[in-house]
Amino acid sequence: MTRDIPPFEGFPKDLPDFLWGLALNNERTWFNDHREEYQRCLHVPIHALAEDVRAAMEERFPGQAPALHVSRIWRDARRLFGRGPFKEHMWFSLGVSGEIYTPTPQFWFGIDAKSWEAGMGTWNISASQLELWRKRIDTAPRRLETIVKKLNSRGDLHPYWQLYKRPKGDPGPLLYDWYNARTIEMGKTVWFEPDPPGKELLDQVLDVFSALMPLYRYLLELGDG
Repeated sequence: MTRDIPPFEGFPKDLPDFLWGLALNNERTWFNDHREEYQRCLHVPIHALAEDVRAAMEERFPGQAPALHVSRIWRDARRLFGRGPFKEHMWFSLGVSGEIYTPTPQFWFGIDAKSWEAGMGTWNISASQLELWRKRIDTAPRRLETIVKKLNSRGDLHPYWQLYKRPKGDPGPLLYDWYNARTIEMGKTVWFEPDPPGKELLDQVLDVFSALMPLYRYLLELGDG
C-alpha cells in the first residue's frame, strides 16, 4: 500500500499557538489566512500518526480493527449551535467500521491545544447490548474481572463513562461501576509538558490501544445491538 504522507515525526511546537488562534478567531477568513499552519501543525501529522497506528495495529492484531476514520476540522454546518465553523481539536478512530459514533467499540486518539487522549469505547451502545453486558457479568464475571484487574494495575488509564442514576445491580466493588455504566469507555489523558508530543507518541498510543485490546474484543462479542 502506498501513502502520500510521510511517517509520523511528532506534532510541531507551535500547534497550541495555531489552535488557540483558531479558538479566538473561529471564522473562515482567519482560517484561510492560516491554512499552511493548519496543514503543517495538525492535518499532516495527525493523518501520519493515524496511518502509522493503523499499520502497526494490523501487524500486531491482524483483522481486529481494520477501518480508520480521521475527523475533519470543519464542524457539521447543521450542528454549529452558535459556534464557529471549525473544531479546535482533531481525532481519529480505528475499529470494525472506523466510525466513532456506532454501537461497536472503537479505538480513538484526540489532540487539542493542551493535551492528547487515547482510549477505546462505545459511544452509542444500545440498551440490548448493555443488558447482555450485565448478564455476562452476572453469569460469568471472571473474564471481565481479569481484564479490569490488569487495566487497573497500569495506573494510567481511567474511565470516561456515565453511570446510571439508579444502579442496575451490585456485582461487587471491582465491577460495580462497570456493571452500572451507561457507556463503556476507558483511556488516558496526557497534558503537554509544555510542548506537544514528538515521534514517541506513536509508541505511547500503541501501548494504550494494545492494553485495551482484551476489553475491545470483549465488547465486540456484544454485537451491534
